[in-house]
Amino acid sequence: MENWGQWLGWLGAMALVWAMAPHQVRDIRRICLGAGVLAVAYFALVHGFSAGLALSVAFTLVNAGRLFELRQRARSGVMTREERELFDHVMKIEEPSQQSRLRDLMVWQDVPVGTTLIKQGQIDPPLIYIASGRAEIERDLAIVSECGAGEFLGEMSHVSGERASATVTVTQEMRMARLDRDALGQLAKSLPEVGKAVDRAFNRSLAVKVLRMNESAR
Repeated sequence: MENWGQWLGWLGAMALVWAMAPHQVRDIRRICLGAGVLAVAYFALVHGFSAGLALSVAFTLVNAGRLFELRQRARSGVMTREERELFDHVMKIEEPSQQSRLRDLMVWQDVPVGTTLIKQGQIDPPLIYIASGRAEIERDLAIVSECGAGEFLGEMSHVSGERASATVTVTQEMRMARLDRDALGQLAKSLPEVGKAVDRAFNRSLAVKVLRMNESAR
């Protein structure tokens, strides 16, 4: 029985490593759920009731809850106001199935004033969409511009592969979505029309920033 428990432990660990590879958010939740079930079985068989078993159960329940939430949201088709604005007006993607795939790549969060979102020189900076709020853009310790609702952050590095060219700090409480860079790249390859729509949205965001910087330099 203990040997079976050891095998379950190894399988659970391998599943967690696999979850770290680029996947859709739903797939990551499924893999983590499976890893959690294996971990529960391992601790129950090898260690009995223990802190490890309790943590494994909690981990499994959290992932099960999040997976259920994703499935319910996909079935209902209900979108938040911020998601609707992003898909309809910023990315201009109308196909529900494509919208659903993109939703799986995003994590929404509220960010307080003073939070540094990106640091100049950062490798692989996060890819962010701003739904509301504002942030200042600082380069070489000088404020060069600002950005706000409807714009992206980190899109230049995402396209070019270069380090972050500036530091971005929140100046007005922000509602934002963090997009999974790797998963977005994979989605763009599997659905070229989505990739083109995202690229156009990035280009428009970059154009707005360039125009704003040119105006501030006058």
